[in-house]
Amino acid sequence: MPFPKRIGLLLAATLVASCLAFLIVTLDSGKMNVEAQAEPQRERQVENKIPKHVPITIKLKREKEKAFKDLKNEKWLQDFELEVTNTSNKSIYFLELFVVLPEILAEDGHSVAIPLRYGRVDFVDFDTMAMPSDQPIPPGETLTFTIPEGNQRGWSWHKTKENRSDPTKVEIVFVQLSHGDGSGFNGTSATPYTHKEKRLDVVRKQ
Repeated sequence: MPFPKRIGLLLAATLVASCLAFLIVTLDSGKMNVEAQAEPQRERQVENKIPKHVPITIKLKREKEKAFKDLKNEKWLQDFELEVTNTSNKSIYFLELFVVLPEILAEDGHSVAIPLRYGRVDFVDFDTMAMPSDQPIPPGETLTFTIPEGNQRGWSWHKTKENRSDPTKVEIVFVQLSHGDGSGFNGTSATPYTHKEKRLDVVRKQ
C-alpha cells in the first residue's frame, strides 16, 4: 500500500475513534446530569407567608439553619430559631405567629400548627393598652423565637403514635401584632386595626 494512502487511512481511523470517544463522554455526561437532577439535594423547605405590609422581617438563625433544614436531623424542632426584627417606628408589644406543618393533618383535617407568641395575651383584645410592666420589642430590635419544649415533646409523641415522618415543609404564618396603643394587624391577611375610639370617630363622621 502506498505510504500516502496508509497515512490517510490512519488519520480517518483516528478521527472516527475520536468522534466515538466524544460521543461516549457526551452521553455519559448527559447521564450524570439526569441522575443529578433525579436526586437533588433535599432539605426542609421554609416558606414565609407573612404579608409584606406587616412591619417585621424574619429569618432563620444562621448558626441553626443547616441543622433545622436537615431532613435526617430528628431534633429539628430543637434547632428551630427564628429571628424577628421590628421594622416599624413603633414598639411591638404583642406578636403571634404560627409554624404550620402543611403535610401533617390533625383529626379535623386542618394542618398542625405550633404557636409562637410574645407579649401579654390580653393584647388579643384590640383595645388593650400597654402597661409600664410590658416589655416591648423596640423599633429596629430583634427577637428570637424558639419552639417550646412542650410542643417538641408533643410532636415526638404524635410522631411515634401515628408512625409519621418528620415534615419536609414548614410555613411561617402571621396571626396578630399589637403596638400597645390600640393599633396593629390581625389575621393571616394582616388586616390593620385602630383603637376603638378612632373607629367610633370614623363611624360618627360617616
